Amino acid sequence: WRGASRSRPQRLWLESNVPGVRGFAGCQALVERSPLRQCRSLVPSESSSAVESTSAEPLARWSNIVGPCRVVVGLHPDQATGGVVELARGFGKPFAVVPCCTFADDFPDRRLAEGRLVRTYDDLVCWLRELQDNTEVTY
Repeated sequence: WRGASRSRPQRLWLESNVPGVRGFAGCQALVERSPLRQCRSLVPSESSSAVESTSAEPLARWSNIVGPCRVVVGLHPDQATGGVVELARGFGKPFAVVPCCTFADDFPDRRLAEGRLVRTYDDLVCWLRELQDNTEVTY
């Protein structure tokens, strides 16, 4: 987050909901010291586990980000939906994900266990469940 600018709506929300936060600098400082992090690192591909990297640098980077976390969360993560689950699995962390679009054209290799392509939202949810045996689904 360091150096990333908050949008005007984000700044207005922070100013309205966080006592003592005023102006651009105040919003920036609040977010930069927040324990929540937006990962700005290379995400492993869906075809490889997050921790099966041959390079120590990405593994160390992800270990620093994910290590202290208690849960990996993806809210409307777009194309990173599968990556959220893979990252959580790779580090043995629980996860919560609220998938949005299937991005079927971006991931033509996604297939359900039965071999059918992942094309619909229900297919995506099924595919995500197949990645991790003990997942729960709530709509």
